[in-house]
Amino acid sequence: MLVRPLLHRAAAATGVLLLGALLQPVTSGAVASAAVATPPRTAVPAAGRTSDPGVLSTTDQLVHDKLLARATGTRLGPDLAGTVTDALTGQVLWEQTPLERQVPASNTKLVTAVNALQVLGPATRLSTTVVRGETPDRVVLVGAGDPSLTRANLRSLAADSALALGASGVSTVTVSVDDSLFPAPSLAYGWRASYVPRDVAAVRALVVDQHRVKDTSLDAGRVFAKLLGRYGLTVRAVVRHRALPGAPLLAAVEGQPVATMVATMLRESDNDYAEALHRLVAIKAGFAPSWTGARLAQHQVLAGLGVDLGTAVLHDGSGLSRRNRIAPADLVRVLSLVFDGAHPQLDSLQHESLAVAGRTGTLAPRYRRYVTAPTRCAAGLLEAKTGSLAGVITLSGFARGADGRVKLFSFLLNQVPSTLATRRAVDRLAATVTGCW
Repeated sequence: MLVRPLLHRAAAATGVLLLGALLQPVTSGAVASAAVATPPRTAVPAAGRTSDPGVLSTTDQLVHDKLLARATGTRLGPDLAGTVTDALTGQVLWEQTPLERQVPASNTKLVTAVNALQVLGPATRLSTTVVRGETPDRVVLVGAGDPSLTRANLRSLAADSALALGASGVSTVTVSVDDSLFPAPSLAYGWRASYVPRDVAAVRALVVDQHRVKDTSLDAGRVFAKLLGRYGLTVRAVVRHRALPGAPLLAAVEGQPVATMVATMLRESDNDYAEALHRLVAIKAGFAPSWTGARLAQHQVLAGLGVDLGTAVLHDGSGLSRRNRIAPADLVRVLSLVFDGAHPQLDSLQHESLAVAGRTGTLAPRYRRYVTAPTRCAAGLLEAKTGSLAGVITLSGFARGADGRVKLFSFLLNQVPSTLATRRAVDRLAATVTGCW
C-alpha cells in the first residue's frame, strides 16, 4: 500500500450531472421510517486512557512521548479524545480514549467530503436549467442543488433563455422556480433555530451566490427575472411551481466540479455547501434527500468503503448538530481512505482541499493559527478540518512527520471554552505530530 504524494491530481475526465442523471441511484436502498436513536456518550475506561503503541521508530516514539505529556494540559479540558496513526501502516503513535464518541462539530464535513467525492465523483458538475412552462409565456428555473450557482451563471441562463423566447415571439413571461429536488426546509435534529440563517441557510435546491435569505429559491428567481429584463423581456411575477416532466430545455449552465465544492466546504467550513452535498449524496445513493435519508446514506456509503460507523450518529452534513456523535478513531479511519491507494476519487483531498496550517482557510493567519511560537514551525506542514461550537473544539487531518511520512490525527474536545487559547492548545498537539516541536 503506497501513500500517494501530497499533490493534487486533477481528474482525467470531466462530467456534467444533469438533473435526470442525478436521480439515478448508484445503489438501491429504502429510507427507514424509524429515527436513529442518539447513542449515549461513551468512553473507554480510565485505566485504558492511553494505549501502548507497540514498537515505534525513534521519531514516532518521540512524538508519542511528547503527546503523552502535552495531552494533560489544563486548557485541553477534562475529556480530550484523540488518536494519531501512520497513514501508510496504520500503526498507532498515540491515542487517548480513541473510541469515545464526542460532538465533532465541523469535523463532520470530512465524512461529507469523502462521501461526496466517492458517490458523485470529483469532476462532476451540476447543471441548473431553464425549461418551458405549461404555457408559452411561462419559464421555469430548475434547481439542481448546486451551492456554487452564481449571478454570472444566471446571467448566462437569462441570455440564452431570452434568445430562445424572442425567437418564439414571446416578450412577457412569468418566472417559476422549481426547487422540488429537496424537500421543504426543516431543522436538523440538534440544530438551534438561531442557526438559520445566521450559520446556514434553509436547505433548498436553488440558491444564488450563497445568499442568506429566508427563501433562497424565490430569491434566485427574482435575480434571474431582473436579468431577463436586461435582455428585453418583461416579467409579470416570480412564483414557485414545478416543471413539467420532459419540458423543452431553453438553457443550461454547469456549476463548479464537485472537488472544487468539497475544497470550498472544507477550507472555509462552509455549512451551505456541506448540507447541499449531504442531500445530493443521498439522492445518488438511492435514498430520499431528507435528514433521515441523508443520514442513512452517510452510513451506507462509508460501509461500502470499509468504514463501519457502528452506533455513531451524524444528523447533518455540516456538523452544526449538537447531537452528532463520532469517535476520533472513526475520523482517522475516514481520513485513511484518502491515502490507502484504493480510492482515486478521493485524491483531491491529499493537497490543499483542507485548510493548510498558517496559510489558508480556517487555519489562515487571520484566525491567528500557527503564526506564533511554538506552533509556527508547523505552518505548511499539516492540513486539517477545524471545528467549533459552544464548548466544543475539534481538529482532524494529516501532517508530514519528521520522518517524511504522513500521519493522520484527530483531536476532539467537548468540555472546553471555545477560546483562542484552547484552540492554540489543540494546535500545539497537531504541531507535535509533525515533530517540529
